[in-house]
Amino acid sequence: KIGPATDAVDLKVGEAFEISFDIEGKEAPKVQLTKDGKEVKLTSVEGTRHVYTIADVKPQDQGVYKLSAKNKTSAEESTITLNVTAPLNITQSLTDINVLLGQNGTLQITCDAFPVPKVTWFFNDTELKNSAKHKIEVKNNVFSLTVNKADHPDVGVYRVQVDNGIDKTEQTAKLNVGVKPKVEAAKPANEQSSVIGQDTQISWKFSGIEKPVVTWLFNGQPLPTNERFQITETEDGTSTLSIKSAELTDKGVYTAKATNSVGEAEAKTTLNIAGIKPILTNDLEAALQATKGESMTIKLTATGTPKPEVVWMRGNDELAPSDRIQVSGPTGEGEDTYIITILNVQPEDQGDYSAKITNVGGSLKSKKCKVTVMKSPVFVGKLTAQEVKQGETAVFETKIDGYPTPKITWLLNGKPLTAKEGAQVEFNAATGDAKLSIAKVDLQQHSGIVTCRLENAHGSQEETARLDILAAPLITTQLSKTEETVSGKDVTLRVVVRGSPRPEAQWFYNDTPVAPENTAYDEEKSEYQLLIKGTTVSAHEGTYKVILKNDLGESESTPCTLTVLEPVKLTKIGPATDAVDLKVGEAFEISFDIEGKEAPKVQLTKDGKEVKLTSVEGTRHVYTIADVKPQDQGVYKLTAKNKTSAEESTITLNVT
Repeated sequence: KIGPATDAVDLKVGEAFEISFDIEGKEAPKVQLTKDGKEVKLTSVEGTRHVYTIADVKPQDQGVYKLSAKNKTSAEESTITLNVTAPLNITQSLTDINVLLGQNGTLQITCDAFPVPKVTWFFNDTELKNSAKHKIEVKNNVFSLTVNKADHPDVGVYRVQVDNGIDKTEQTAKLNVGVKPKVEAAKPANEQSSVIGQDTQISWKFSGIEKPVVTWLFNGQPLPTNERFQITETEDGTSTLSIKSAELTDKGVYTAKATNSVGEAEAKTTLNIAGIKPILTNDLEAALQATKGESMTIKLTATGTPKPEVVWMRGNDELAPSDRIQVSGPTGEGEDTYIITILNVQPEDQGDYSAKITNVGGSLKSKKCKVTVMKSPVFVGKLTAQEVKQGETAVFETKIDGYPTPKITWLLNGKPLTAKEGAQVEFNAATGDAKLSIAKVDLQQHSGIVTCRLENAHGSQEETARLDILAAPLITTQLSKTEETVSGKDVTLRVVVRGSPRPEAQWFYNDTPVAPENTAYDEEKSEYQLLIKGTTVSAHEGTYKVILKNDLGESESTPCTLTVLEPVKLTKIGPATDAVDLKVGEAFEISFDIEGKEAPKVQLTKDGKEVKLTSVEGTRHVYTIADVKPQDQGVYKLTAKNKTSAEESTITLNVT
């Protein structure tokens, strides 16, 4: 024996089993393998090795296997016992069941196992035996418990215990006993009526154990709940469907369907929706005058349930809505106005207008409204602004309408245009095209607002457009050639310029561009300005000019020379005091530095009479007496003045 190692083998279902022997003898032995006395075929024989194999054992493979070998001289045998076991395999579990009152209810579990398991049933933890109430059965691998004529005391938890000595398990399930839903009414069908716009309710009462769940259907389809459809339930089993503001489309069959675990019941209500015949509360006016090219509105008010539909008529022709004919009716609660609006009214819109008002309750007709159409002046095409170069022709065109044909007047800046201003006017009455031409336009003469005025018996209308003359810059008022100012004061340089588009200005000081911070433009005067603040000789005296540019050209101003004047400055060099005492024969000298712009005029007097200065070199002015005499005694006064100021200094000479 090669294997198995023992004479008794215990295996589980699915495991492998093998018998293996080496058999020798001469003559070659005859070999036979039996299971429980019945011959089985060896799996393989190779030389002396005899093998019997089962890849995965099953319960039916259990038994006593005997191998016999014999020849002429002797016989040998060996016995091996195979024991097979299988754990519990639940293929269908115990599940909760719902049983109709008085009917049988069966709980069952399907289990494969070897050895065959012992199954025990319990109700609320009390073991159950076969009886008139409980029937316990086994069919193949299906184990069942039947509760006969189920009643409310049979409701509870049932437990099954499965044990085959090798494996053990248990499961539980609930048994519920119920009563089918029932409609608590003489008949499960009825009819109701409601008026459009009113609220209505449909109610049905149901009984049943367990309490039924009620769902609603409309014409066989589930009814969604929303703001208009609401469902409520009461403790006594009444389900109510509330319909807010009933509509014609709410007409149909409403089904209340009650369902519980043991059955269902239905109740149906056929709902009819009725209407109220239309009533005219405000009829059409007898007559209406419409303006050609404008919109015309006719309205009436009418009530009815549902809200009536209105068809508008002109004569015997029904008016269909279009891009020119607009029809509207009430949209909100409490609204009852119906309107027809005709845009861009034309003479062909004249006629007798009426309306037909209809709903499911009936119909009626309005009175007639006679519409007449007039033509007031109107601009069909707008004037557009024009930009024209100096000397060329400006053309303004528009399209007008009106009856009688309007009088057309063209104006420039509020004044009528004539041939004198180069104006030529054209008008085509058939097409309504109006045209204004102005030849050889001039910036000063023709720039501004062009107006086209229309007038007839029914009114007047105006359109305006701007006429801009494009011209290169032209200086009409030049810079002054010279400007004078006093040091420290502000000065403004000005130049007046024509040009369109408005020229840009660049100022220059001694040919160097000036930053734009202190430049300005007076639109009313067309004046460009340069403000020079706190003038000084060193920083500001010199030549100024301005260059003006636009898309059509440029212009340069004449230069302006700015002179900055300075006040007189008198600096006394000597004597040190204003009173000098000298003895005859001593020297006397008066010395001053005198500055100013323009150069000051200097005069020295003695006792009011002019005396001549001894020397003038640059700003230094000197008066000298080499040896004084008594007649030199007196009051000496030095005076210096220019355009901006005057200064003086007095020195008294005493001679002893």
